[in-house]
Amino acid sequence: MTTVSNKTLKSALQDIINSKPNSLQAAVASEALDHEDIKCFFSDLLQHGCISGMIGSLIYYTDTHTFFDAHYDAIEELRQEYQDNIGEPLEIKENLKNFLAWFAFEETAYQMALELGLEV
Repeated sequence: MTTVSNKTLKSALQDIINSKPNSLQAAVASEALDHEDIKCFFSDLLQHGCISGMIGSLIYYTDTHTFFDAHYDAIEELRQEYQDNIGEPLEIKENLKNFLAWFAFEETAYQMALELGLEV
């Protein structure tokens, strides 16, 4: 990972929460701030995904469905952007809301890691 300090990351994440309180970015930022080592959080999430269980708020279907419903428009926008970039639709082999909640959380975390200057 890069030399961005944990203190700098915490400040940037708090700014995201304050400026976009109900966004996907705020959800990722809030989860990241619950971890001591923020660089490790992003690295682990991007390596192992939500399926690993590391995102406590997105383990159960009731939670992922609530997350999906709360962020539906942003998730659909992210999905469309992703599909446009790869040139084919996402292949969803499981519960739609669960899959897309995890996809959105992970994709948002990836984009945020890039913006924060973290190596991914």
